[in-house]
Amino acid sequence: MGKFLTGRRGAGVAAAGLLGLGLGVGLGFSGTAASAAPVPVAQTAAAAPTSAAVPPSTEDRPKPAEARRLRREHRLAERGLHGEATIKTAKGFQVVDGQRGKVTAISATSISVTSEDGYAASYVIDGDTRFRADGKSAKVTDIRQGATVTVRATVAGNTRTATAVADPKG
Repeated sequence: MGKFLTGRRGAGVAAAGLLGLGLGVGLGFSGTAASAAPVPVAQTAAAAPTSAAVPPSTEDRPKPAEARRLRREHRLAERGLHGEATIKTAKGFQVVDGQRGKVTAISATSISVTSEDGYAASYVIDGDTRFRADGKSAKVTDIRQGATVTVRATVAGNTRTATAVADPKG
């Protein structure tokens, strides 16, 4: 696995994996999960010069078993609500957290989120917390109470510090 799940990026990937793939499956990344993201036709056409009369080759499509796995991961990504995992970093071990739910309270220093199943958690917001709304970089003031968000966080003791807050589309 090398350095795939190390450092800040690894914490984000692991937290996203918890939400997207569930706690048990989320840590078994195979390196091809990035291919699960759909690419718009315009981008595909611009990236690969082909004639309109030439159909895409079978090499461009995943094999049936891979396609089933990608569909299963996509379904799990739509259903994940919250989870926590311990990852190995260059400095040791790091506990990461992820949650998707409605914002019940938000201020310049904290955000509280409640998932559909009733699980509620509060997260510290600091200068390193990144925000995305409507698919673009945002500020804490762009996130409103009642909005559905995904939160990625690091955990130290009883303190959860948000590393990223985004609407599910962002």
